Amino acid sequence: MILITLSFSCASHKEKVYKKHIPPTEKGTHAQDQPVQDPGLVHPQSQLSEQKKNIVRHAVQSLGLPYKWGGQSPESGFDCSGLTSYTHKKAGIIIPRTAKAQFSKGQSIEKKNLQAGDLVFFNAPQKKGGWHVGIYIGKGHIIHAPGKASPVTYGDLNHPYFKKYYKGSRRYY
Repeated sequence: MILITLSFSCASHKEKVYKKHIPPTEKGTHAQDQPVQDPGLVHPQSQLSEQKKNIVRHAVQSLGLPYKWGGQSPESGFDCSGLTSYTHKKAGIIIPRTAKAQFSKGQSIEKKNLQAGDLVFFNAPQKKGGWHVGIYIGKGHIIHAPGKASPVTYGDLNHPYFKKYYKGSRRYY
């Protein structure tokens, strides 16, 4: 009984620390207010592989789903790396589960060479060594799970937060 209580205590402590890092959503927008777009509208479809189209399609379909620390499915909700691992799995690409591990794998991509379906990583300044990840969908936008009380939503890479804390990008095939 004591062991169970301690494990819940540790889990809730980790969750509280993680929830302090909530990247911005686009000001004045909510995911449920955004039109669901075909991936071809944000990046020419002729230039995208089927896998990348599937990654973006599943990311768009996840808009408005709840944030859930440790979540990795539409039924439970998503945290940032749960969303990226889920969308890649749906496209037949298995990637690591955590943002830090996802960053350590894959092909490094310069920001200017991003393609829809690539992963974009950020520092989480409120947590030493913290990470955040989103899925690039084209035209300077990402889809990500920002944090507590914020559903899966769009983000703009030109937002000062994302510019300041940009860490790098990775591509998985």
